[in-house]
Amino acid sequence: MKEKLIIPGKRLLFENSSSVSLLDTCTSIKQALQTHAQIIVNGFHHHIFTLSRLISFFALSGSQLGLDYSRRLFSQIDQPNIFIWNTMIRGYSRSEFPQESILLFKSMIAQGIVSPNNFTFPFLLNSCAKLSCIESGKEIHSHIIKNGFDSDLFIRNSLIHLYSTFRELDYACTLFDESPDRDLVSFNTMINGYARGGQPSDALHLFGEMRVFGIGPDEFTIVALLSACSSLGDRKTGKQIHLLVYKNLNFDGSNVLLKTALIDMYAKCGLMEMADRVFSNMGTHKSTAAWSSMISGYVRSGEIEIAQKIFNQMGERDLVSWTAMISGYAQMGKYNEALELFVEMENFGIKPDEVTLATVLSACARLGALDFGKRLHQQYIESGFYGHNPIVVTAIVDMYAKCGSIETAVNIFHGVQGKSKTVFLFNVIISGLAQHGLGKSAINFFQEMELAGLRPDEVTFVGILCACSHGGLIEEGKKIFNSMLKNHGIKPETEHYCCMVDLLGRNGHLKEAYDFIQKMPFEGNSVIWRSFLGACKIHGNVEMGEIAGKRLLELEPDHGARYVLLSNMFTDANRWEDARKIRKVMEERGIQKPPGWSYIELNGTLHRFVASDKSHPQSKEIELRLEDITRRLKLAGYVPDTAGVLFDIDEEEKETVVSYHSEKLALAFGLINLGPETTIRIVKNLRICWDCHSAFKLFSEIYGREVVVRDTIRFHHFNNGFCSCKDYW
Repeated sequence: MKEKLIIPGKRLLFENSSSVSLLDTCTSIKQALQTHAQIIVNGFHHHIFTLSRLISFFALSGSQLGLDYSRRLFSQIDQPNIFIWNTMIRGYSRSEFPQESILLFKSMIAQGIVSPNNFTFPFLLNSCAKLSCIESGKEIHSHIIKNGFDSDLFIRNSLIHLYSTFRELDYACTLFDESPDRDLVSFNTMINGYARGGQPSDALHLFGEMRVFGIGPDEFTIVALLSACSSLGDRKTGKQIHLLVYKNLNFDGSNVLLKTALIDMYAKCGLMEMADRVFSNMGTHKSTAAWSSMISGYVRSGEIEIAQKIFNQMGERDLVSWTAMISGYAQMGKYNEALELFVEMENFGIKPDEVTLATVLSACARLGALDFGKRLHQQYIESGFYGHNPIVVTAIVDMYAKCGSIETAVNIFHGVQGKSKTVFLFNVIISGLAQHGLGKSAINFFQEMELAGLRPDEVTFVGILCACSHGGLIEEGKKIFNSMLKNHGIKPETEHYCCMVDLLGRNGHLKEAYDFIQKMPFEGNSVIWRSFLGACKIHGNVEMGEIAGKRLLELEPDHGARYVLLSNMFTDANRWEDARKIRKVMEERGIQKPPGWSYIELNGTLHRFVASDKSHPQSKEIELRLEDITRRLKLAGYVPDTAGVLFDIDEEEKETVVSYHSEKLALAFGLINLGPETTIRIVKNLRICWDCHSAFKLFSEIYGREVVVRDTIRFHHFNNGFCSCKDYW
């Protein structure tokens, strides 16, 4: 047998190819490093082909170790070719450091030896999208035009995706319309851009054009269209798209992505029976997103128990599912449960995003849970997480304002850079100042908002008119109300008219307030008449109060608080028989006064007190402390105001009733458990009564303690015997 002759030059090439081909069999960085060592031993480590294959393996390995190693190899090449440049750019575009791909591109351009090709730019555009940097994207776009690749279909699709990602849909649409060629990717990118960018109707319209062009949809098209239907709440079109899925033989009936999108669509359209059917058909292939959509759907439909049941069945809960449940409890007014669930989520090691934080901060605001809100602020915002996110900043300002720390809210507001101040941020600070009775400060912020070129909306005017009402600023309120339509093009709604009735009535302008109601372009609702009745009670105008009371009872015949307000007004006017008649009607109809409750926070835990309730673990201690407080108040001249007590009992028993109002129980609890320098903060579900208001003023002087009470209308800051409301509420 003759021996096969191998020419030396060809032998080297053969051995080099054999070494490089080993890379195709490598399944780990370790194996690739061993292959590289063999290449070095054989002396092929300077060959450009070999280096390019090595760089390609390491750069695209998906690991940071591999990417770092490819960078070391890259730095050893004097003049990398375009394939190697593109490989490095691609590797970094897929990594945690996409900015490096742009820096590499700039370095390549600066050297001027190699020109980019049509494979270079899609990777760069992907990096810009990941970096949320549209300016870099536009810079890359200019290089694309300069190098003559703007007609390349693949590059143009990448540009459409980039602009759609940043919701610059006009740019994306122009590129799409001017494309000489359009493929399925072009249509999918634009349809998805419309669906995600707030133009869902355009997404559905473009799908019609796509079918005219004879281009069939794939699963990504369907997912985008279902997203558009979800945004629109379009059940009919959603069902048609569902039918299209099963009529088209190209679609796999077990496709998890499609079924998840279908569940999301049906859930958001309120068709939970259909969503449940698709969800059940997924069997063991249920995605986390599908679970989350089901939870969100039942939360939206108000079936929190079913949502909780599904949530409990989830194997691995993601942030979306946790947020959906937390949001569900918050929407139903179960704020304490929302906070408890958030703590449970944290215990599982899941960090909140801006949506979760905003939801939980809102729950803190509703509860007056200042300590809990402070902890969130320090842990997630001051530490660097979401500190500049406008949604979170607005929520944190709102939390401090609604928890009684208006100074902190104002300071955070002032710390926001000018252009970052949104209408929503101005709205929460104006409303917060209104709740604290700081009308003139609220007007200053309103003027600052106008100077900043921001257009106030309906919510802004509700806040500023409330501020005028609580501050007794009649002329300013009238001027602002009249400017709504004239200067801002905003037609006043019921809420704005209610603010004006409250402003006029609270100041004693009852006739003007009544005439204002009569001239409204619509019938007054219960809120407006309740405000007017309250003003009549304050100023002792029984005649007008009877008119308001009669109208109010027609609108809300089963609301106990309305009867109580009317009865108290008759009692104040010594019309005992009329007061008894009102109480008799209440008894006959089985109507009861809404129970008063108060919250107070201690070490992040909320303690709830109901009037005369003795179920709290410290009830005995609270009762003894309350007796001591009452004794000291009486020695200082306090006389209990029992006029609001509805029962036919003697005066001593009436004094006992007012002594055990929920806010007084909370006050005694705070005095027992909070340090001597700590402000006692109480949140109440009803308006604070005159008796408690008088007692709290005197308490703040005798005990040298600051007390802050948030009732259903406003804040009361009690200090040194005075209240911030100046007895005007």
